[in-house]
Amino acid sequence: MEKKRLYMLLGDLGILTVAFIWGATNVVIRDALSGITPFWFCALRFLFAYVTVMLLFGKRAFALPRKTRAQGTMIGMVFICAYLVGAVALLYTTAGNQSFIISMSVVFVPLAVWIMTKKFPGWHIVCSVLLCTAGMAGLMLDSSFSINTGDALCFASMLFVTAYILLVQKFVQNVDPYALACWQALGGMLLSLVCALIFEPFPANIGKAAWIAILYAATLGFAFTLVLQNVAQKYTTATHAAILLSTSGLFGSGLGIIFLGEPMTLRIFIASALILAGVVIAEAVPAARAQGKA
Repeated sequence: MEKKRLYMLLGDLGILTVAFIWGATNVVIRDALSGITPFWFCALRFLFAYVTVMLLFGKRAFALPRKTRAQGTMIGMVFICAYLVGAVALLYTTAGNQSFIISMSVVFVPLAVWIMTKKFPGWHIVCSVLLCTAGMAGLMLDSSFSINTGDALCFASMLFVTAYILLVQKFVQNVDPYALACWQALGGMLLSLVCALIFEPFPANIGKAAWIAILYAATLGFAFTLVLQNVAQKYTTATHAAILLSTSGLFGSGLGIIFLGEPMTLRIFIASALILAGVVIAEAVPAARAQGKA
């Protein structure tokens, strides 16, 4: 039993590491956008990410059926929409705000399932949605009660993340996640390259900070976290993983304050706390009920 608990602790620490890297990635990207346009940043990021995952899992990727490859590429395009919109959002909002707003997807996923299946998810989800909505309003509305453009784009990015999770649930059951990541990276790379070529001029001079951010976001921020999350979840529960991943907003906000000098006002603190409370309630209540029945 003690050995099992140790493995669960190590799994939880692995998931917490993923959450930290996710939060730090928003900070790194925000700092780099002064040296490169958002779409070209995403295009280069997913180009290097695609090369990385193909070098690691290319043989497994080509072992998938053609239909699954096409589904993975399509899902990757949906996912990259979240990154493209999120990258633009960071020009107008803080890394902390983005992390918290996007973390709301863990609540909106069961809400979307309720709408589609007509199956009531429980009053704890309703409570979570209300808390997150109040917190999101606190983040998005400034002193003049107008919506910040960046936070509105973050909300759109969160909806794309929600759609991505739902598509994975529907189309790719029992598929090798490592192989699937290769086709998702391909879809993301193709769409981001098309958007960059259409909407932005090719960057003539990319600074050192931007290159560091691109390589970090492509390798450590995508390929490494993918592998670590899959391995860690062998030893912990999905509920633990969801709760721990929601802390990426805390890490993003804290790192943004420390390294980017982003403000932490009382309004932002309360709004962030409401969102985090909503996310935790959405995952902790079902876990507590399951433990009570055990």
